[in-house]
Amino acid sequence: MKLKRKLRLKLGNILFSGFSTAERLLYGVSLNIFDPAFIRDPYKHFNELRNKRPIYYSRAFRGWWVTEFDQVQEVLKDNRFGSDIRSYEFRMKQIEKQLTRKQLERLNSPSMLNLDPPDHSRLRKLVSRGFLYKFVQSLEPRIQTIIDECLDRVSNQTRFDVVDCLAKPLPAIVIAEMMGLPQSDHEQFQAWSETLIDGTGTSDPDVIAASQQASDDLINYFKRIIETKRQESGDDLIRQLIIAEEQGDKLSPQELYQTCLLLLVAGHETTTRLIGNGLYLLLQQPAMLSTLQTHPDKIPNAIEEMLRFEPPVQATQRFAKQDLDFHGKKFKRGDIILVSIAAANRDPSANPRSGEFDPQRESINQVSFGYGIHLCLGASLARLEARLAFESLLSRFPAMQLVDEAPAWGNNPFFRGLDHLHVESGVNAETNA
Repeated sequence: MKLKRKLRLKLGNILFSGFSTAERLLYGVSLNIFDPAFIRDPYKHFNELRNKRPIYYSRAFRGWWVTEFDQVQEVLKDNRFGSDIRSYEFRMKQIEKQLTRKQLERLNSPSMLNLDPPDHSRLRKLVSRGFLYKFVQSLEPRIQTIIDECLDRVSNQTRFDVVDCLAKPLPAIVIAEMMGLPQSDHEQFQAWSETLIDGTGTSDPDVIAASQQASDDLINYFKRIIETKRQESGDDLIRQLIIAEEQGDKLSPQELYQTCLLLLVAGHETTTRLIGNGLYLLLQQPAMLSTLQTHPDKIPNAIEEMLRFEPPVQATQRFAKQDLDFHGKKFKRGDIILVSIAAANRDPSANPRSGEFDPQRESINQVSFGYGIHLCLGASLARLEARLAFESLLSRFPAMQLVDEAPAWGNNPFFRGLDHLHVESGVNAETNA
């Protein structure tokens, strides 16, 4: 069985590459996300696609790529495009033949991310109570304490991995505490989350199977947590959702589990990448690093540029809800629309000198947190965590330098981030001993 899966993977990749090669010969452009060159620098490929065919049908993906900034925003806010695949019967029939019973159950229990109104509106209204701006800002002292504790552990080290010591644990701890999850479980659910994310953007059956198992493990974990919390008092996010369910706000048990899973995974995966990607960019510009150390008030603007230049989420997906004409292209009901955040952020019509990382850029246009009704609920939390993290790193380690000037990017083409970022702290270990 494992050999058959490996053969299907190999044949699938060959077929995908074949389509990409044929498209390049026919149209002078294509996307092959399995190409190592794409993983190293996807922007070169997206720029080419945007310049030559900004709205492009890819046989390899069996869907349309949209790459210009204005058109990306249009797709994300236009109610003619939806997120729920279950609305398209023929797509469901195609998929159901290939799915196991468990996989079909997952598909029929989507998270808020893959729902359309009115279900999306109902769930978002419930969850948004826990992400009100004033409440998020009130978390600043606790977030700062977590950062200090993380950096205290490496304060005397001459070399450390920023991703391992800070970028991973910080957002995981914050969202876990917001949800009222036990501290003893943090490491386990962080591992589940990473494994789950690994299953996106791959055709490797073993990785997909591990991802699906991680999803099952997380759902079962939340079932146990929720049953425990039903007997407890508290004002954490899970308790708020339980109360909403019990008060008749039409939150089914499955929706409750999926919402908890989404909050946990989305609450820390993107912020981890934001911190790692952003620090890597800053460390390549010593003069800018020095400016931010002297003027920490400029850090929020620098974070917006980090989000624009190296977005943690590279693309998202929508479906055409009806036959329609979109800037001269004929979309049919159920067509897949692949929305390229990476390409949109580097569109020179939205951001002049778009290929330059400039933390002092005066006007920054980016869609890294989405746009329209699916705009990320946790955006203000991610910005707060990143700001405090950079303020602390730059003040504690003013002489920090990169160890590896070309660290390896993760292999996931849709979630871009560094698995590790080793730095020289600039701290003299003997002096601090």
